[in-house]
Parts: sequence; C-alpha cells; structure tokens
Amino acid sequence: MKNIIIVLTLSLFCISCERNGFDIENPDVARFVQQIKNGTYDNYELGENGQKLWTKMPHFKTKHIPTLLNLANDTMSVCPCDHFPLNPISSIPPYRINNGKECIMIGEYLLWCVEGIIEGNTFASLTPIIQSQNKEVGVRLNGMEVLHVRTLYQNWWQTHGEVGNNVLPLEGTIYHWR
Repeated sequence: MKNIIIVLTLSLFCISCERNGFDIENPDVARFVQQIKNGTYDNYELGENGQKLWTKMPHFKTKHIPTLLNLANDTMSVCPCDHFPLNPISSIPPYRINNGKECIMIGEYLLWCVEGIIEGNTFASLTPIIQSQNKEVGVRLNGMEVLHVRTLYQNWWQTHGEVGNNVLPLEGTIYHWR
C-alpha cells in the first residue's frame, strides 16, 4: 500500500510539472517577466530534429491584462534579449542598443503583449516597438514616454475593461505599434 501511494504521488508530480516549471497554456505573468529578466525563459518551438526555432509566446488572456499593465511600469532594458518571444515572421530587429548591446525595454514589451491580447492575436504587430508621430522613423520612445503610453493603456482598461469593444488603447493618440 505504501508503495502504491508513493508511485501515485510521484506520478501526479511528474504529470503536473512542465519541463521548466512554466505552463505556457496558463502562464504566471510575474514568473514570465522574472524569467525574461534573468534570461531563463526557454519555451521554444522545436523543429523536426528538435532544434530550437523561436521562443513561443505564452497564451496570455484577458485575465492577465491587469498584471501585465502593472508590471509594464518597468523601463529596465534587458540584455541580451535572445530569449524574448518575438513574432517569428518579422525581419525587423526590435532591439534598442544600450552600451553596444541589443536590449529590449520590459515595459514596452509588456504593453505589446497586452495589445496582442486586445487584438486577439499572439503578436500585436511585427515588432514590440511603439512609434510616435512626433518622432522620426526609427527613433525609439524613452522610458518616460513608454510610461505615458502605459497610462493610456491603464485608462483604457479602467474605462473599457474588456476586449472586443472596438476601441483600442492607442486610438486617437500619436502612438502606434510598428
């Protein structure tokens, strides 16, 4: 009897665990962000021979929007950024160059994740780059501007609080996704 209980317990433990402890179908947003920051996010689409093709975006849902918006107050740049889930069909590098290294700003990236949820897509656009009509093409928003865009998303969420209402957070503003 004791052996049966041990076997059942171990079986349940193994069944409930993901390879890296991250459930891409029901993601923990805070854990995802922590893995992105420390470079340990490693959910990849694999090729026929098991080779890593690209990182997979967690299946974020509407219920994840408040946490994503809360964590989007982080203007930290993460370098290197080869472990971020990005749109695999994009050939445009989404990186910022910071001290000669390719980086991605966490807040801008998380807002891109929110936009994807709102639009009902895995990816909101080809790249996680917010553009402003007041800047030349290719000039990136600074941290304060990304935080302003975050406020636009927060206001949208407080006003609309749902997805599919045909009003987008950046509608009528000078900002858009590239």
